[in-house]
Amino acid sequence: MKKILFLLLLFAAGLFACRTERLEKAYEPVKEVNGNWKIVSVLRNGTDLTARFDFSKFRISFIDSAYALSEQVPFLVSTNGTWRFDDPAYPFKIALTAKDSSAKTSSLLFPVVGGKRNMVLTISPGCRANSYQYTLQKVD
Repeated sequence: MKKILFLLLLFAAGLFACRTERLEKAYEPVKEVNGNWKIVSVLRNGTDLTARFDFSKFRISFIDSAYALSEQVPFLVSTNGTWRFDDPAYPFKIALTAKDSSAKTSSLLFPVVGGKRNMVLTISPGCRANSYQYTLQKVD
């Protein structure tokens, strides 16, 4: 009798344990770049170059699909132009196209550091052995 009761309980537990789970579609927040951004750090091959140049006055303003630079510093592009993501929903690269040249493509990360959204751009101009990593932070 105990075996039958045990089997019935086991069967009931198995029957009620198997429920259809509702899966919700994965949601990725929109990467908002509109606004003014400043450089907070620059690395070349892992070496910090931030103190070697005055990046304090540099701003890049993203408005819709255009960008504008406020100061000349060593950066991916040197003049104003347009920008676009490789994929608007899940961007991994950004292309900056200056008015006077072809597109410069950079890998793209959007980490949150200290409660502030950062944008990390990484490029290898010319030689693949050299890589530059620009960390931008949105200006309040």
